[in-house]
Amino acid sequence: MKRHEALYPLSHHHHHALVTAVELKKAGTEKTEKSLLDFRRSVIDFWNQDGRGHFRDEEEVLLPLYAQYGNVNQESIKKMLIQHAQIRGMVERIREQPRLTAEQFRELGELLDEHVRLEERTVFPMIEEAVPEKLLYQANGRFHRDSVSGR
Repeated sequence: MKRHEALYPLSHHHHHALVTAVELKKAGTEKTEKSLLDFRRSVIDFWNQDGRGHFRDEEEVLLPLYAQYGNVNQESIKKMLIQHAQIRGMVERIREQPRLTAEQFRELGELLDEHVRLEERTVFPMIEEAVPEKLLYQANGRFHRDSVSGR
């Protein structure tokens, strides 16, 4: 799917979220040798380095910009924000709970996967269509840079 270049930083974050999701969905299966502690570290690192900042980029920069030109009262936007809250809650539970299950990590992996696909397939195309290109480029300068690619 072709993405407007001003949204590339967010799509780079999405790529790394999908890689994380694939790994998390393997938790407790024969497809991985990672321990639950390894998974916990991975989730916390992912969240601290990129997840938290990515959600802020979308909630504090991208959606307010979209609200000026499009209708934010749409099911896809509501679902996106509900998923943000769910993911934050799951990450906090993983961070704070002393005993974790593989199911918790797999559940987070499934939700991350679903969330990224919602944004890439539905939300971002709506934003690209509604928001003037010049303003998308200006928003780009306010996005945090991906810890893996630096973009």
